[in-house]
Amino acid sequence: MMNIRLKKMTDADLPFVKRIYDYYTLHSTVVYFIEPVPLEEIRRMVPVEDRNYHSFLICDADGTRYGFCYFSRFKEKPAFHISVEVTIYLEPDCCGRGIGRQALTLMEPYIREGGFSNAVALISAENEASIRLFEKCGYLCCAEIKEVAEKFGKKLTLKMYQKLFS
Repeated sequence: MMNIRLKKMTDADLPFVKRIYDYYTLHSTVVYFIEPVPLEEIRRMVPVEDRNYHSFLICDADGTRYGFCYFSRFKEKPAFHISVEVTIYLEPDCCGRGIGRQALTLMEPYIREGGFSNAVALISAENEASIRLFEKCGYLCCAEIKEVAEKFGKKLTLKMYQKLFS
């Protein structure tokens, strides 16, 4: 298995993030965007240089980028301050190589150090690879919202996975 590391993301990395989001937007149902979104929208979604929430490039020792991951505010209401939403996307040819599992594992100390006790991932039910990844990393399915979205003429079910940190 290849050893990867997380590198804190900067604003200069956002075009790379947009390229990956655009790929999955146009070619899959794992992202619920219908059309590619502007870079400004990516900038609003991905917490770069944020005090509480962090984003990372997933790289090897040589700096080759395999994808990105981040944890962000779960919901705006103040009572949700103990929870984060976890997001991870890999380059399409990097899936199934153990990179995602390493990245999620490496991100957990940052979540804990931030004082968060709950991590949530929202995953399209069609995204079996992500479901397996999060389950292998100790996340449990805690909700399923049937036919909550529509893309490519198909109704989509959204699953919520959760991991509690004590």
